[in-house]
Amino acid sequence: MQNNKSSAVYPLSSLAILGAITIWFYWPILSRMFLYLFHNDDYSYGLLLPLVSAYLVYQKWPRIRGTSWRPSWWGLAIIVAGIGLSIIGELAADLYVPRVSFVVCLGGILLLVGGWRLLRLLIFPLLLLLLMIPLPELITNKLTLPLQLISSQLAAFFLHLIGIPVLRQGNIIDLGLRQMQIVDACSGLRYILALLALGVIYCYFYQRKPWKVLVLLIVLIPATIFANGLRVAGMGIFPALVEGFWHAFSGWLIFLFCFVMLAVVNYLLNRLSPPSVKQAPEEDKIQPPPKKSLPLWSYTAAAVGVILLCTPVAQRASHAPNYPLKKGFENFPMNIDTWQGHHAYIDPAMVALTKSHAHLYAEFSDPEGDLITLWIAYYETQKKAGGFVHSPKGCFTASGWRIAQAKVIEIAPGKPVNWMVTDRLGTKLLVYYWFMQRGRWLVDETLNKFFMAYDGLLRRRTDGSLIRLTIPIHGNTDQAQQRLTAFANSLIPILNQYIPD
Repeated sequence: MQNNKSSAVYPLSSLAILGAITIWFYWPILSRMFLYLFHNDDYSYGLLLPLVSAYLVYQKWPRIRGTSWRPSWWGLAIIVAGIGLSIIGELAADLYVPRVSFVVCLGGILLLVGGWRLLRLLIFPLLLLLLMIPLPELITNKLTLPLQLISSQLAAFFLHLIGIPVLRQGNIIDLGLRQMQIVDACSGLRYILALLALGVIYCYFYQRKPWKVLVLLIVLIPATIFANGLRVAGMGIFPALVEGFWHAFSGWLIFLFCFVMLAVVNYLLNRLSPPSVKQAPEEDKIQPPPKKSLPLWSYTAAAVGVILLCTPVAQRASHAPNYPLKKGFENFPMNIDTWQGHHAYIDPAMVALTKSHAHLYAEFSDPEGDLITLWIAYYETQKKAGGFVHSPKGCFTASGWRIAQAKVIEIAPGKPVNWMVTDRLGTKLLVYYWFMQRGRWLVDETLNKFFMAYDGLLRRRTDGSLIRLTIPIHGNTDQAQQRLTAFANSLIPILNQYIPD
């Protein structure tokens, strides 16, 4: 075979050059992502995955140097597609798509320089990098709340099982002398994501049969949820587990438990269906001589040219202008019809969680004694919120409220709102909420995300707001609805004076 150490130097140099310029192109995206991974416990495991990928490449190094280099122009097409995804994601104020596009570009570089054989050889280390990318907020918000509720239900069950009386409201467990709130960090999602990444790596080394891999990864999910429920129950018994060293140590025990479970299930699967004799990988077989093609420098130069030409476009897309309010909320009127209002206190930590650029929290009362609360969160660009403003359903449920009823109604022609009745320990609230996004009035979170991307691409705007109204229900839901609807209709022309069209 003609490929030897000297003949591999030039292709490897091309890979190094293209890899370096791609990292330079994506540096603003990558640096922000790695800072996020470093400061976010849910995804900190992602910092280790590039090291694992590098180790796998090191393992394959002899085959990489001995492979037949067959440059392919399809690689340039994939690089262009990856850069295009990055630009689209930046315009749409999305964080996930530009990060994924980096891995797409790396795949395009491998294909461009080494051909399909090199791409197949390194496909697993490449795809492993996808697991370090934090999931979109749209997905994590939909996963976190159910997992919080499951963890709190399991913990309450385990505590009841050993004779400890508890009262559970949503994700709040009342132990009498103290309460535990199952926050996002205790939902178990961080363990599920990290253990799935660990499971994928484990299967790469110890299990290659697709159906067995699927079984192993599926088993990890309930095992992790079960272990997390035990951990939360342990916090109810031993307050020392709530924070500090023992809190972290109990988290590591979940990893140990699930890893042992993974190994045991893998052993049982292999006993049930013994693994077949391994055959030599395709890249180790005798390779035909490479076909004649253009010099490798032409492929490298073309890719460098494309990346450099796309850089100004990508930089412009990443610096889309913010759209502030028409005027600040400090001037928001506190007299609406017969309702007299005042700015109310809200925990700064709660405001920080919304990631809004501006907010208004006010309470309005009328002569009959009813109280309406108004919450507005405004985003000059929704990139700050991860490209997704989450639904108030999660906030209410996480605070121990039970959503008794939910539907969509119209308070005026073309003005739908999400309608909810929530209950907590006998106290009932009627809730309206909707989104005002660049002249659109929306109630569906997914549709809101779609139009945000649409306007980001065509108008370079991703500003928007969430409006929420609540009123206590004193026996008659219809009466509360009439009063809240009347207030909402009086509010509409005022909102138009503040929120940009």
